[in-house]
Amino acid sequence: MPQNFGPIISQDYIDLSFEVAVFPFSVRIYETYNPGSVVRIWAGDRCGRWEVLWEGAPQAVSTGSRVFRPRIKPINFPTKLIRLEFDQSSLDYYTELDAVLLVGTREPIPPDSPLFMSGGGGEFNFRQQSGGGDRESCKLNMTPFHNLVVRDLDRILQTLEIDRTPPSPSPPPPPPPALNSDVTRCRNGSFSILPDEVVLHILSHLDLLSLYRVSQLNVHLHRLATDPTLYVGVSLRPYWPRVNSACLSVLTQRAPLLQRLDLGWCGNYGTVDVRAFTRLIEECGKLLTHLRLDCCKLVDNVCMEKIAQVCRNLKELTLRNCSKIDSRGFAHLATISTLERLDLYRTSIETQPLVNILRNSPRLKHINLGSCVKVSSMDEVAQALGEYNPHLISVDFWKTYSLTPVGVRAIARCTKLEEVDFGWCLGVSIPGDCLSLLAASCPGLRKLFMVALRGILDKDLDPFIQNCRRLEQVDLLGVRSISQEVCLRFLSNCPHLRLLDVSFCDHISEVDVQEWRLRFPHVSIKRSFQNENYNGILPIAY
Repeated sequence: MPQNFGPIISQDYIDLSFEVAVFPFSVRIYETYNPGSVVRIWAGDRCGRWEVLWEGAPQAVSTGSRVFRPRIKPINFPTKLIRLEFDQSSLDYYTELDAVLLVGTREPIPPDSPLFMSGGGGEFNFRQQSGGGDRESCKLNMTPFHNLVVRDLDRILQTLEIDRTPPSPSPPPPPPPALNSDVTRCRNGSFSILPDEVVLHILSHLDLLSLYRVSQLNVHLHRLATDPTLYVGVSLRPYWPRVNSACLSVLTQRAPLLQRLDLGWCGNYGTVDVRAFTRLIEECGKLLTHLRLDCCKLVDNVCMEKIAQVCRNLKELTLRNCSKIDSRGFAHLATISTLERLDLYRTSIETQPLVNILRNSPRLKHINLGSCVKVSSMDEVAQALGEYNPHLISVDFWKTYSLTPVGVRAIARCTKLEEVDFGWCLGVSIPGDCLSLLAASCPGLRKLFMVALRGILDKDLDPFIQNCRRLEQVDLLGVRSISQEVCLRFLSNCPHLRLLDVSFCDHISEVDVQEWRLRFPHVSIKRSFQNENYNGILPIAY
């Protein structure tokens, strides 16, 4: 979506609650493996107020451990709520954190205090680390996001060679003939000499905050900046600290043509009430095809009922980490028959409501059921997928312990499968012939995740090597009994393979991995390992 451009785009976040509220002067993040993914640190309160303490671009450093302690910005309220945002795109492997230390005082701290100038105290000395060093990005980026967009707008205007010189105090000459003969329109600024279609195209490149500012310039630009065609696809996720009920009310007025809406991360800690959300859906949801509500704690049964009543053309619905929905709320989804993508990761959905949804979703292509711990029988769900969802392309069963070989055999009926995640499905650890059946039935598999299935042997993986020649990604992390030979067969016989993860596989050595990397440079081969030289002392990075 056009609203998502910017210097730093985060992918994930975690909220940390401390016992005592303080005025912070230091935040120390204990990065124990693959550091460098933290891009933003926030301080918040339970009333929905958030302030950036620090932000900077992601950094690729060594895979060692460190304490990351950037210089933070002073704030004028005490906090015991810290949010960390992450961008792991520059890392070679997943990041790992052990702890976060919040240091502060009970009383406000002057902004010019040495506590801030020293980055939070002088008891640590900076130690240069291989691949690290002083981070230029640790300097607080104080450039407002909208200023970056205004500069882009300036370049557009220069390209169009439009005169933006303020009018002189002398009486202006007679206005030139307007394109639409609207003399009044020509007095509204230089944009008035352009057709509305051209101005709308220019405005379509602006983010939402800049659109709001443009709408305040004059009547003509207000009319264009609030045109419904600019709000067909809206992502409010980049603005989650500012999103409240009033924001949704404004969007309700401007987006009668809304088709794609992303409210991910928004509305937590009481900043958005259910009435504002349901009114937005009631007024603007009839054309919605894509609705993303990831980590929206406000979403409850009432919201689900309204979505099911209004959004009859919904193709994509993501509800990951929406914890307020119970069986009554999920029951409403069974009335929507147009779903193609459904994300229920870490929700409280139960077996029967889920089966009812699948029965009424014949077009379903993608579903995420990871960590749905209240599903008592994932085998029954898998049987429903095999029976009612023949077009299924991807399914995620991560950490669904009730899945057994019975369910795997059922999912093999979905012959169009390209991606399947059995990670931590411990009931599949002794698979029998179910994996052979899956490999034979789904030759188009591109991604296979088998994380932590301790009982998997070479003979269980060979059918995928023989039948699934389009494999691009194979994750065998923690599959401890496999040999070097089966990994080499994956590398040699799967020409499209681009990623192979053999972390914590007992019979795979670093020597093996280094040799494979030389022989197969087009494949990214991952092997996580314990640092045997760790002495308990972490270097400090500022």
